Amino acid sequence: GNFHSEHGLADKWYPHQESIRVPLIIHDPRMADSVKGTTNDEFTLNIDLAPTILRAAGIPVPDKMHGRDMSELYLSPDRTDWRKEFFYEHPVINTKRYVPASEALVRKDYKYMYWPDYKYEQLFDLKVDPGEIDDLFQSTNPEHKKQLDYMRKRFNELKHLVKSDEVVTL
Repeated sequence: GNFHSEHGLADKWYPHQESIRVPLIIHDPRMADSVKGTTNDEFTLNIDLAPTILRAAGIPVPDKMHGRDMSELYLSPDRTDWRKEFFYEHPVINTKRYVPASEALVRKDYKYMYWPDYKYEQLFDLKVDPGEIDDLFQSTNPEHKKQLDYMRKRFNELKHLVKSDEVVTL
């Protein structure tokens, strides 16, 4: 999860893949032998850890708790209604010159990033460009413009939900 000069950056607080896609290894005695040692590419987030641990301990998950029980992914591997996207945000650290605020809508196919301190937007096609090198924000391709409009709209919807008092489970 740390940058070592990728994108000209260092440390851990930016919405690029190198920082936000961190491996997670789970050992759960309830896991079937056929699932042990396998990998899963679903989006899991740090907010999923508490509900997963609570359920494994037989403790009810509070209704207002964000996150989902990850054990659904390995106890019911045929499940198809898992998270398809997530909203990412990181505040300013110290000053915007040190670590500027960043926000993103992350999907498996595209990522939209917004840098609020600079009012700067980026769009990446993760299927074609997993290293996030070719910023499509200024692309004149109609497909990219359509995707940017969709991602910007969905980003704002999720940002509004996250900033509200509503319980959100993606």
